[in-house]
Amino acid sequence: SSTVTEAPVASVASEAPSTAPSFESTGPIPTYAPTAVTEAPVTSTTTNAPTATVITESPVSSTVTEAPVLSITTNAPTTTVITESPVSSAETCTFCEGGIPDPDAEAAGTGGQTCAQVKANADEETNGSAICDILQEVESSCCPEPTAACTFCEEGISNPELVPPDTGGQTCAQIGLLAADDTEGSGTCTTIQAVESACCPQIESCAPLDPNPYTFEPPNNVFPVAPWTTGGDGVWTIDDTNAQEGTYSIKSPDLDGSEGTAVSNATLAICDDFVGGVLMFNTLAPVVPPYDILVWYVDGVEISRLAGEPEWSAVPISLPPGAHRIDFQYQYNPFSLPELPNDPPPIRQGAVWIDAVGLQIM
Repeated sequence: SSTVTEAPVASVASEAPSTAPSFESTGPIPTYAPTAVTEAPVTSTTTNAPTATVITESPVSSTVTEAPVLSITTNAPTTTVITESPVSSAETCTFCEGGIPDPDAEAAGTGGQTCAQVKANADEETNGSAICDILQEVESSCCPEPTAACTFCEEGISNPELVPPDTGGQTCAQIGLLAADDTEGSGTCTTIQAVESACCPQIESCAPLDPNPYTFEPPNNVFPVAPWTTGGDGVWTIDDTNAQEGTYSIKSPDLDGSEGTAVSNATLAICDDFVGGVLMFNTLAPVVPPYDILVWYVDGVEISRLAGEPEWSAVPISLPPGAHRIDFQYQYNPFSLPELPNDPPPIRQGAVWIDAVGLQIM
C-alpha cells in the first residue's frame, strides 16, 4: 500500500515521456525518476545562459563609451603649453624692441638697475600690467628715439673753404661738421642752416636775360620773376627813387634794428647753356661798415664787397661756361657787433640798388 501513495510522486514521469514507461515497470525504485527529473532543471544551464553570458554586459564593460572620459585628448590643450607659448610671447612686456645701445647703462629712476636688468624684468611681465607700465617709463633712458642729424647742404658744399659771414671765421666744411653733430630743429641747427645759401647755393629757375642788359622798366618792373629770386631776412623790391637807366631798379630791404647780422639776397640764375663771358651790373651802394655792406657771390663763393658808393658804378664779373648763381647780398651789421654806433655818417642810406644787369658773351 505504500507504493500506492507514492504513485502521485512518480506521476511526474509524465513530464519526461521518454523515461516514464521504464520507471513504472521497475516499481521497486519509483523514487529514482523524481530524482532525475528534479535535478534536470538544476544541471540545465538553459535559463542561466543569459546570466552567464557577457553579451549584454559587453557594452557596459567595454571602454567604448568610457574612452572620452579616460582619454586626455580633450585635456591636451589644458595640460600642454604648446598653445600657450605664442600667447605668452605676444603678451610679453615690450621694452626697447629695437635693442639697447648700452645694456650696462643705469636706467633712470630704478634705484641703480642697469638697462639689461630692466629688460630681463620686462621679459617676465605681460603688456598692460602695472609693473610693465612702470618698466616702460624708463625706455627713453635705455633706448632713446633716434634723432635726425641737422641737414646742411645735402647736395654737397660748393666751396668747402668759403667763410660765410657771421660764423666766427669757420669755413663751410667746418660748419658742415657742426651740423652733423647737431639735431634737426635745434636752435644751433637753425643758425647753421642760415648760411646754407652761401655754402651750397642752388641754381634757381633760369631764363635768358631779356632784354640784355636787363633793366626793370615796364613790363619788367615786377620783381621777382625768372631768372630772378629774392630771400633771406627780407626781400628786394622794385623801387622808383633811384635808377641807373630809366625809372626803376631793385632795392634791398630796410633791416635797421635787426638783432645781430641780417642778410637779404637778390639772386640771378644763369642757365647751363651759357658759353662763358662777363656779367656786368650797375649798383648804387651808399652803405657804410660796420652798419651795412654789399657783397656778391658766384656759386656761393664771395667775389667782392662794396660800400661808400653814393653814385652809380658798373661792376664786371667774369664767368666760365655753364650754369651759375649770382647772389647780390645786402648785409646789415656784417660783423655781428652787440651794439652799433649811434651816429652813422650822412652818406649812409641803409640800402643798395641794382640796375642794368647784362651778359657779354666771349
